[in-house]
Amino acid sequence: MTKEDKIDSLAGIVLNKKIGDKVEKGEILAYIHTNLEDRIEEAKKDIQKAYEISKTVPEKYEDILGII
Repeated sequence: MTKEDKIDSLAGIVLNKKIGDKVEKGEILAYIHTNLEDRIEEAKKDIQKAYEISKTVPEKYEDILGII
């Protein structure tokens, strides 16, 4: 959790659903890849908070907001 920590190159998240994608009940939104069993529940909660399921399609937005 600090810049000195070793980075686990095998850890990550694969997002199966992105903004505007249709979601059916029971579909997997994301996969968590980790070797740290004690962090899975926290990661699941963070992912669930990142998604908002709605019956209406959100407005489209630009993927790149600007170049500096």
